[in-house]
Amino acid sequence: MGMAKLNVWVSGIDDPCGIDNRTWYVTIYNCDGSVLEWCGRKYVVLPARCGHLEVEVPPGCYYIKAVWSFRLLGGIYHVNHFTDAAIVTACCEQTVCVKLFNPSVHRCGTIVVRAIRNLIRQKLVKPELARQHEVALAAALANVPQPIKGFELDHLDEIEKLVLAQEEGQDRGTRTE
Repeated sequence: MGMAKLNVWVSGIDDPCGIDNRTWYVTIYNCDGSVLEWCGRKYVVLPARCGHLEVEVPPGCYYIKAVWSFRLLGGIYHVNHFTDAAIVTACCEQTVCVKLFNPSVHRCGTIVVRAIRNLIRQKLVKPELARQHEVALAAALANVPQPIKGFELDHLDEIEKLVLAQEEGQDRGTRTE
């Protein structure tokens, strides 16, 4: 039995099929949430130059994320610098390709606004406090350019309607009359 190899790629901003040119820092987690540590090595903030990292790992199931610098670049602080996560099973003697999606700040903020609204509907947060945050975040997003390619946001309303319809159908199906 041998090691597995991970090829981790990070997409470009607003370009899920492209590869970002900057250096990202990849962390590989065990499924329990702890950083992978094996044979004296911690698999944390591993540099992925030009959006790519090739690394050998012991066989297993891993949760992988990446981040890029917290510094100012060209006088601009890029606040959305975390990728979405990927879960991968790496088997002995196999090479596994992983693509981490680099979402726009607009998508992340839009999802948070929707989450706040959902928490209010579920009565899990005080509406007056949550609405203040929702309004502030929505105002901030109004000043952020939307993604050029609409795939990140275009279907959110449709997905929400379909999920709600499914939940309503399940609720009706579980009621005893």
